[in-house]
Amino acid sequence: MHQYYPTSPAGSGSFTTLTRQGSYGSTSSTYSASVPNSVHTLIAAMKNLQSTLTRWSTSRASPDAVSDAYMQFGAGFNAAVYAFQGCGIDTTDLHQIPARLRAVLESCLGEDASPAALELYQPRIRQQLYELLQGLKAKQGYAGW
Repeated sequence: MHQYYPTSPAGSGSFTTLTRQGSYGSTSSTYSASVPNSVHTLIAAMKNLQSTLTRWSTSRASPDAVSDAYMQFGAGFNAAVYAFQGCGIDTTDLHQIPARLRAVLESCLGEDASPAALELYQPRIRQQLYELLQGLKAKQGYAGW
């Protein structure tokens, strides 16, 4: 067994309310235009994470590659949260998903790389990603996108 801990995209997994301030002020249209783009980027990062995990399970990707994919996911998540919050849409119900996903990834990467190891953890990984997708879908529906 290996002990490996991917780095959290936002430290402890908790998020603060983000606001945009500046000399130009804040417009919800700027944020609303970025919501679909940020969600698209986040979904692409989720797919990349799953693909990297599959490659890890067959020793074609290192744990560092999985960590990098998780960090990309975290950056996408943070961008989506920022965009939704800029439109006044609360996302606090989604904030713990990256931390829960990280915990599952830590356990998975603690195993020797193998398809069996991935198969053991894949349902929990998919559950976290599914919950995130459902939450994003609900938020987009609320906003009318």
